[in-house]
Amino acid sequence: MRCRGSACPVTVRRQCTFVGRSRTLHRILGLRTGVTIVLLLVLAGSFACAEVVRVCAGCRFATLESAIRVAAAGDTIVIEAGRYNSTHVLITKPLTIIGNDNPILDGGGTGTVITVRSVPVSIRNVVITNTGFSSLDEYAAIKLIESTASTVENIEAQRCAFGVVLYRSSQCILSNIRCEGTSAAESLSGNGIHLWKSPSCRIKHCYVAHHRDGLYFEFSRHCSIESNESVANMRYGLHFMFSDSNAYRNNVFRSNAAGVAVMYSRNVLMDANVFADNWGPSSYGLLLKDINQSRISNNVFDRNTVAIYMEGTDGTRFTTNLFRANGWALKALGSCIGDTLEDNSFVANTFDVMTNAYHTELICRRNYWDQYRGYDLDHDGLGDVPHRPVSVFSMLVERVPTAVLLLRSFVVELLTYVERVIPSLIPAALLDPMPRMAPPSSATPSHFDRTRQPEI
Repeated sequence: MRCRGSACPVTVRRQCTFVGRSRTLHRILGLRTGVTIVLLLVLAGSFACAEVVRVCAGCRFATLESAIRVAAAGDTIVIEAGRYNSTHVLITKPLTIIGNDNPILDGGGTGTVITVRSVPVSIRNVVITNTGFSSLDEYAAIKLIESTASTVENIEAQRCAFGVVLYRSSQCILSNIRCEGTSAAESLSGNGIHLWKSPSCRIKHCYVAHHRDGLYFEFSRHCSIESNESVANMRYGLHFMFSDSNAYRNNVFRSNAAGVAVMYSRNVLMDANVFADNWGPSSYGLLLKDINQSRISNNVFDRNTVAIYMEGTDGTRFTTNLFRANGWALKALGSCIGDTLEDNSFVANTFDVMTNAYHTELICRRNYWDQYRGYDLDHDGLGDVPHRPVSVFSMLVERVPTAVLLLRSFVVELLTYVERVIPSLIPAALLDPMPRMAPPSSATPSHFDRTRQPEI
């Protein structure tokens, strides 16, 4: 075969595969020799032959764009180590793009670096830097538009407005992606990983920092988000809306300006995640707005201003979570209906629970409260006296924030004593009838270790 030309001996290698021998096919089909030969000739014309096109400074194809123009559907493009000016690269045919020794694709500060339209692709092992910025468009390192079953892995996006963006794509896999933004103003930055109307995607082992929102999902259902780390973002580490039936497992959301916000979704699973060090007047470990029929379990909420803020939730279960060293462990507004708080641990929080309603439908049972002062006469591990997690002082601070200056003063100690004597001062319906005397075994030390990450 003749090469397409380069300074190297071979820049294009044909890789064909041949399936079966004529004798085997003859035996399977039970056909005469002549018919078998005809069938083999027909099959030979349909065998897929993929080519490998190389991009390097000394090759005929010195840029990714030139290699894409000559590559056929199904070909593989290998980009050798080096720095390449790559602006507005458009892919409209199925290709595999592989970097050798992490080549750098420099967008030159103009637009999106790689755009994929309506085809499945595989892109891996490249560094992409210097996208443009626009208030009207999401300029990204990689943008997939109406693409199905694409794979993007081992990608590093540096100084990019958006890292990886998916529009109306589905069944895509984003893996081992590192997105580090510019730490510019929020209005001059985009999201690290951004999905819009992109269902059934999987995002795993990604690291996002210094973007507006680390992970952003809108109208993207049945996605799996696992083992990612989103830290030091200018707004939310995770932000999703109208994205039902998604699963978030083993992620770390740390030191984000506003924490994590999830809204207008149902059947959401959040399991074994860490929400830590989200401090500020409008910062939450996890903000839940109109989240229905979901499960929040086995998570760690560590050192947040408000660990969980709930508004309009319905039928959501909170089980075996650890709340440690937060300002407020849980704020539940009166609009929450039929939620369950069960087998959780509340340790070293300033306030465990706060609500703005005297009557609440929040169901509490078998939680561990380090502020519980009851007893266990029958030694079943559960307190014999109910625990009321809402304090008079927490209600006072909610109405008069400056009252927090009295924290740990004699006045607060007096209020605490009065509420024990006259429990009618606090919401009667919000109590744990069976508080645990010790934390449940599910609160393992491994949860603590994941919150001790070095600062970015």
